[in-house]
Parts: sequence; structure tokens; C-alpha cells
Amino acid sequence: MLFDLAYGWRKWRGQRGIWGTLIVSLCLFCSLMGFVINLFWLLNSDRPQWVGSNQPIVTIANKDLNGNLQPTSGFEVELILGVSGVKKVATIATKRSAITFGLQELPRLTIGFYSLNAIEMLDLPAPFSLANFEAKQGIVSHQFWQQHFEPSASLQQDALYYRDSPFLIAGSAPVSMKKLGDMEIDIWLPDTFLQLGVPDMFEDNPDVFLKTQANRYGFAQLSQKQDLERLQSAYTSLKQQTPRPEGGFVDHHYQPWLIEGVELNPNGRDVLQRQAWILLLLLAGFGFIIFSGIVSAYTQQGIVRRSEMSLKIALGGDSRTLVYQLLRENLSALLLVALVSPIIGFVVLQYASSITVYEQYFSYGVNFNIWLWLLALCVSLSLFMVCALMPLKGAIKGTFSRGKQGHMTKAQQRATRFILLLQLVVITGVTVLSLSLMSEEWRKYTSIEIAEDILSFQPKVEGGLSLIMSAEQLNGQWSVAGNQLAISSKSFTQLGAQSLKYQVESGTSIEKPINGLYVSENYFGLLGIRLATPGELLENSVMINQTMASQLATDLDLSSWRAAKGLALKVSGFYYEKQVRIAGIVTVQPHFGIAQTVKPLIYLNLKDQNPLLASRIAPVFYTKGGDRVAISSHLNDWASLQSPKLSYSAGDTLVQQIVDTDVAGKLLFFTSSAMALFILALVVCTLYNKFSYAVKSEQMKWAVMLAVGGEKQTLMLSMVWVNLALTMFAITISVFISFIFDSFSQASMGVSLLQPLVWAGCVTLSLLFIIAITLWAARGVLRQNISTLLRL
Repeated sequence: MLFDLAYGWRKWRGQRGIWGTLIVSLCLFCSLMGFVINLFWLLNSDRPQWVGSNQPIVTIANKDLNGNLQPTSGFEVELILGVSGVKKVATIATKRSAITFGLQELPRLTIGFYSLNAIEMLDLPAPFSLANFEAKQGIVSHQFWQQHFEPSASLQQDALYYRDSPFLIAGSAPVSMKKLGDMEIDIWLPDTFLQLGVPDMFEDNPDVFLKTQANRYGFAQLSQKQDLERLQSAYTSLKQQTPRPEGGFVDHHYQPWLIEGVELNPNGRDVLQRQAWILLLLLAGFGFIIFSGIVSAYTQQGIVRRSEMSLKIALGGDSRTLVYQLLRENLSALLLVALVSPIIGFVVLQYASSITVYEQYFSYGVNFNIWLWLLALCVSLSLFMVCALMPLKGAIKGTFSRGKQGHMTKAQQRATRFILLLQLVVITGVTVLSLSLMSEEWRKYTSIEIAEDILSFQPKVEGGLSLIMSAEQLNGQWSVAGNQLAISSKSFTQLGAQSLKYQVESGTSIEKPINGLYVSENYFGLLGIRLATPGELLENSVMINQTMASQLATDLDLSSWRAAKGLALKVSGFYYEKQVRIAGIVTVQPHFGIAQTVKPLIYLNLKDQNPLLASRIAPVFYTKGGDRVAISSHLNDWASLQSPKLSYSAGDTLVQQIVDTDVAGKLLFFTSSAMALFILALVVCTLYNKFSYAVKSEQMKWAVMLAVGGEKQTLMLSMVWVNLALTMFAITISVFISFIFDSFSQASMGVSLLQPLVWAGCVTLSLLFIIAITLWAARGVLRQNISTLLRL
């Protein structure tokens, strides 16, 4: 046993580098299988874990002009009952409010209000029940329970107060209910508590107020699974034909959005599905390179050891004994795979569980599927055992010969070249995918025009505000610590929902919702934002971005988007209306994130803020360079004079804030680049080992050719030419495959595989790569003198 193990270790002498690389890569492959396939299974479900019902369900919500999910109203949820095939509906509303807990007030908690139908239709888990609903008991999140109730058992019997109405706590919700879409819910209450917020003017008819407020997400149970597009069309048509109740809230011109299953974060799901597809393709390429490398390495060893096996059989050796011997020789490889793989799997799990993108979508975490890992491990170990028996192939039925057995036959040479061709196709595909992702990320980052030294000071608000801003601040003439400051009403990358509407005064166009940002007059100059059409942001004037200008040009049939300058607009909001004129047009800025599509945006002067809201909004300050600590200290001094509930953090660069809006893109880029580097490193080791063996197996032939006057450079170039021909053939196959799957890659991954610059870079890198590896491998053997080559 020990002899066989020692012999098995010595037989890899000179090839332990490639052997160790293959084993470690195989362990990583098994661990990634347990993560990536499990991610696909989680995303394949159309409902989260807290939904126990298996009935066909659709989510009812709205889609704004930015493509984001928005809540709808109870009126629109009940409207879908008029569509054929819908059995019943349920709603969940959300609201930010304060809760009184003993003598402590907990402000700005997110409360989820669930309807009675939601308990039955969604089959909500305990402690959600009919009895707790009728008793008007609340349910807190698991985190809220740990923070406030677990430290003191006596507090579990105390009542909490919502709008001075007491309620007891029935228990804590499961961890899987930590989030409702992308919102973290602190407390769940029956939706009967919503009646406490009905104003006196709606006292006679509270349903008009409650059912027309856009603060609910709806769920409809279907009698049977239906085509979602047909259901969406029927629902949209019914909504257009049904007038809204008089006296209620108006529609915000959002599009109705029906989503299959229970899904309140469809955009986050799309990002993860895109990542999962890319990771799966890279993992498949990684696995192919590993398995083909293992087969190639053992095939080469089998050719060398075939004479040894033939001699043992000729001397009376038993085939079963030889099988056991070969398996024992490779026992060290089997043990290494079995021991190292769970360690790498643990590292992968710890890394994945800390990734923000996964935490934001899977509130209960991304688990490592132990069964998938075991399946991949068993397949890998089986491959090792099959490959270990390759030296016996042909030796049992063949006849012993005293001749040299270390050369490859014509069939083996053709098989080796075919495997090499497949490996080149895979590495070409991986290179194209990686370069495409790299070009996409480069395009995002080059779209940022903001200077690197712009600092942003964000407010932290812990209660109600009543601010008074000076004329210097409003005019953009305020300096702090020797640095001029610009001001905006909201953070650069957090504009929120569309709170304004606009309409062209001189036209017949309808009102359209739009995002608005109030800024100081020096905002564009200090941030270095380029103006497509020059103008000054004065009082009663606005600046618009190019996207809005193009939208106006289309709506009004203007000659070009530049003609939008000078148009008179009516801008309205909550008890607010303003007649303004377009003073200029601004180049498109990444306010919605560098990964999002461009959206219309209107910039208004700070002096034109809604008087009802101006004193309650904490401004955001910007400065070009300067001492961030000193500026932050001065801002906090100013904030303390305004309100004890307002403070400012030390400034971060605005560019970093913009880059952070694409956390998923960065994760995708880094993970795919890491996988591509793993594959490249593995290919380098595999091809070097393969080319070196190809030269060694034919070294007698090369030695004779050198002896009769051949030149080493000519022989090396002949090897290069063969491999270059295979590379060009592999590139041709890769182009054909990319052409077939380009539409699929754009739909599922958001990446085009047919980019000319990417392919030019890929072809150049592939040719240089194959030339370098071939020359490196050939030089290692042919640098020896002829006499040495003839003796080996």
C-alpha cells in the first residue's frame, strides 16, 4: 500500500505543478457548483420562502418612467377582479411612521400593513393568523425582537402605540420576512390600523382615501396559470375604461405592472439572474478545461506506462491486481480532492454571504448546497478513477513489444488536437465574454464627467426639521473654511420617486411626471457639469437634461432637441404650481446610477422650492476639494444652530458615490474577471504540459532532423504554425457560436458577443498567447543538444 502511494507520487515527478493545479482547480469547481447552481434554484422560484401557497399568483404594482417598481392603490388592486380568471386579491401596504414603546418614541420605522385575505391567500407563516388579526396584535421583525424584547422578558407584555392606539406583540416574523422587496419591515400590523390615518375631511367616506392612496402592493390568485402578457393587456384595458372615484387621489400616470408570482424587487432579481447566467457559462468553461486537462495529463502518462503494464501482464500479472495497484497509486489525489474541496467551499460560502447584492435580495442569505457539492465531488472522483486506469487501456488485449512505447499514434495525435481545438474554443469564448464585460464597465465609468475632487456632505436627520437658509446659500455664494459650496435639495444619486409634473404652456400636451432637483445657481459650475446649451439657472427658470429635451422635441414636433430652450413650462407638485422658462440644457448625468438607462430630469432654482416643504428638507452640500474634516465641522456647527436633529457626515467624493450605484456591475466584473484569470492560468499550465509532451514524444524524430541539418527555429516555427492554424479554426467556430447566441446573451446577460473591437482584441490576444506558449514549451525540450535528445 505505502509502496504504491510512494510510486504514485514519484510518477508525477516533473509534472507536480500541473497535477497540483488541476486538483486545486477541481476543488474550486466542486465548491462553485454548490453555490452557482443553488443560486439558479433560488432564482427559479417565483415567490419568497415566506409565501407558503403554491397557487398561481401575480403581483400587482406600478412601473414609473424609470422602470422602477412603485406601489399601487387598493382601488387598482380590486379592479383586477373584473379580469377573467382572477379568483381573489390581497394587499400589503407600507408606511414610514413612529411607534411609541413605553416612554421611548421610535421614529421612522417601516410598518407593513397586511390584509385579512393575505393570510389565507399567501399562506403566511406563524405568528400571522386570523386570531391575531382580529385581536389587532402586531408582529415585529426578528431584528426588532432581538433588539427590544429579548433583553427584557417583562417588556414582552407591554403595549406599543401607533397613532395613540395600543397593540400587543404576538411574536416575531420569520427571518425570511425581513424584507418586502427592497424595504426592511420593522413591524407588521393588520391593515385596519390604516383607518387611524384618515383625515377628518374623509370621515364620511374613508374608503375613498384609503383605496386611492398609492401605498399598497397587490397580489391576485388565479384560477389557473395564464399568459402574463394577455393578463396584462386585459388589466390595462380595464383600467383605462374605469374612472377613478371622485374625491380621491389622482393617478400618477404610472403604467400597471403585473409580475408572475410574488416579486417586489424585479430589477434586483434581473441583475442576479444576469450574474447567475454569466457565472454558469464561465463555470462550464472552467469545468471543461479542468476535465480535459485531467484526461490529457493521464492520457500522456498512460502512453508512457503502457509498456510497463504490458510487461507485467506478459509476466503473468493479474488484471484485477493491476487495477487495484493503479487506484492505490492515485489515492493521494483522491484524498486531496476530498479534503481540500470542503475548505474551499467554506471560503466561497463566507465570501458569498458577505456580498451586498445577495444580502439585499436574499434576506435569509445564500446557502451552500451540500448535495450539489457532493454530486460534483463524486463525479470528479469517478473521473480520477477512470483516468487512473488509462495505462491498462490496450495493454490487456495487446501484445507485449520490446519497442519504444512512449510515442503517440496517429489516432492519439488527432484526438489530442481535437481536445486542443475545443479548449481553444472555450478560452476564446471566455476571453470574448470577459472583454465584453470590461468594455461595458469602461463605458459606464467614462460617462462620469464629475471631477474627482468634488466632495459631497450628506445630511443625517433624526426627526422633524425647520430650516432657514440664507440668501448667500440660495444664491450659491456661501463659503465655508475658504471653500465655496454648492447646494442641492437631494443627494446626487438618490432622487427618489417622481414628485413633480410638467406641462408645456403653449401646447396641448398632457401632464407628465418627472424627477426634479432643486439646486443653487453655482451647482453646475462647481461640479463641472457640461452644458449642452448654455444658460443661467435664475429664479423662475429651469435647466433640463438632454433626455427631457429630446422628449419635448418628440412631443412638440420640434426641429431638434436644442429648440426646447426657451419653452415655457408649468411645473406642479404637492399644493405647488410654478410657471418657469427653460434657460438651458444640461448634458446627461448619472443621477440614477451608471448602470441605469437615461431618464428625463428638470433642475430648478433653490428659491423656487415648494414653500410647504422647503424648511423641512435638509440640503446636501458640495465643495471642490478642501479639508473635509474642517468643512464638516463648520457644517455641523451651522446644523446645530438650525436643529439638534440634523448633522452632517465627513464628505465622500461624489465620483465614489456614483460608482457605488453599480455594486452589482462591479461584482459581476470582478467575479467574471477572477473566473477568467483562473481559466487562463489553468489553460497556460495545461497547454504548456501538452505541448511539452508533444515535443518529448517526437523528440527522436526532431533529433534526427536536427542531426541531418535541420534548424531548431524551423522546427519550432512548424509547431507554432500548426497551433496557429488550430487557433484560427477555433476563433472561426467561436464567431459562429457567438452569432447564434448573441440574442440570448443580450436578453439574459445584457452583453453583446458581437463587438468588433472586442473581437479584434480577442484575436490578437489569442494569437500572441498561443505563440508564446508554443515557443515556451518547445524551447524547454529543443534547447538540449542532439546527443542528449537521442539518448532520452
